Amino acid sequence: MPQGTIDFGSIRNMIEYRFTLLDAYIDVNGLPIFVVAQEPVKKKFVELLRDLANHNLMANIRKVSGKLVISVFPKPNLRRPKNWINIALFLCTIATVLVFSYTSMFSVSVFGYSLSKVDPRLTAALFGNSNLTLQIIILAAGIIGISGLHESGHVLAARHHKMDATFPYFIPVPPPFPFGTFGAIINLRAPPINRDQLFDLGFSGPLAGFLATVAVVIVMILTAPILTQQQVAPLMAAKLLQSTSWPYEPMLFDLMNQIIPRTAPNGDVLVFTQLEIAAEFGALITFLNLLPVWQLDGGHISRAVFGDKGHKVAALVAFGVLLSAGYWGFAALLIVFMFLSRRPLEGLEPLDDISPLSNARKGLFALSLVMLALSIFVIF
Repeated sequence: MPQGTIDFGSIRNMIEYRFTLLDAYIDVNGLPIFVVAQEPVKKKFVELLRDLANHNLMANIRKVSGKLVISVFPKPNLRRPKNWINIALFLCTIATVLVFSYTSMFSVSVFGYSLSKVDPRLTAALFGNSNLTLQIIILAAGIIGISGLHESGHVLAARHHKMDATFPYFIPVPPPFPFGTFGAIINLRAPPINRDQLFDLGFSGPLAGFLATVAVVIVMILTAPILTQQQVAPLMAAKLLQSTSWPYEPMLFDLMNQIIPRTAPNGDVLVFTQLEIAAEFGALITFLNLLPVWQLDGGHISRAVFGDKGHKVAALVAFGVLLSAGYWGFAALLIVFMFLSRRPLEGLEPLDDISPLSNARKGLFALSLVMLALSIFVIF
């Protein structure tokens, strides 16, 4: 039987081999529809999809009027992704992050527009005779590393489940935007099979990015310079230094300070340097991505955990958190992107939306809430 050409009877035989078939017909769009008995379908449906894939077909299973209905349809004919675009965007992102890192160290003005207002007194106090070029590279490496590992988590999850996904598309942004990047995205070219896969796709990126952020925070604490009170006082008077704690910095910072107590002797002060910027970037993308909204990673997680209706309720709560924490611009931008899409209030829908999420992943959902709580900080 040629690939992509398969008759109704052959598809019916595939269904009957694994399911108790109650009814079968062709709908008004010419697609085969099969009504099957109420029973656990997770494993059977995965096997069915594997068979259908040999004929360039796929399927979904839904509950319609209390009945389980399997719809079979052709796989979309997609163009091969152009990997040179991913490489070009990554190189541009390296450039913009390096520019941001440079302006975080030096006062820079272009065509009369100030890109940075770094006071040389602060740089001298924190780094002394250190190689500032190395400090710039360390900051850029921290930002790109966190973003890259976040996306690598998604890629590994997609490869593990054999999902058709692209390599990351990094998003470079020029000054005066902070960090030099808006992170990266991968494009999933086919829906996940079930809620387990959807959860793994959403959870894997924030987990990898959060662990990378924890590593950066540890290095930040261990390498922070110690200044005397005499050195700190004029810098604080000039508002070049400030003492902050949660909620104006991520709770993760305070927690790691307790786990790794690096005390300064004789009343001296431990001062975080440029790695704090990278750590804040990591906490920020973890927090924003874990919000249970639309196509964000947290949206995939909440859609897998709560289903369609619960996902929408969680999104309303998330927007309340965004506005309360001062992220009005991000909330507005997210709303714009949502309503420019075809399904603005919908999450990513798996092919099998019937089978429940595994118990182990329900436990990992609790971990995602912990990561969210440790990463959030207010910006007003």
